[in-house]
Amino acid sequence: MSIHMIKLVVGIDNLDDFALWQAQERVMFEGQEANVVRTRFKPKQADDIIRTGGSIYRVIKSRIVCRQEIIGFGSYESMDRGTQCLILTDTDIIQTQSMPYRPFQGWRYLDQAKAPKDRGLYVIGQDNDEAPPPEMEEALKEAGLF
Repeated sequence: MSIHMIKLVVGIDNLDDFALWQAQERVMFEGQEANVVRTRFKPKQADDIIRTGGSIYRVIKSRIVCRQEIIGFGSYESMDRGTQCLILTDTDIIQTQSMPYRPFQGWRYLDQAKAPKDRGLYVIGQDNDEAPPPEMEEALKEAGLF
């Protein structure tokens, strides 16, 4: 069973903006391109997250909308914030079924049973939105139709 994390994306309005931002923030990690998520504390289960193929789910505007596989962890010394944990992720963004999620600070572990289902690889500039709008999707789920 995979161990997952969840973290808010602040200052981004939609998945297109998130994907464009991620494309500009790439680094090299162990010979492959990776995206970086900065946070204050490293998870105690970091090794298990890597071993089990865990992902970080992202919340944009109070909804889980995507995930990225976590490929490693590192640290960074910031002049103004001290030591930070770097969560290194695969550059592929997997769009998930949209799911409401309340705001929180930092990151949390996400129970695999509560993780939304994947909708497929997200590609900037393509029509990735085959699902209905989030509000309609939620109503369809409640009615057992989605």
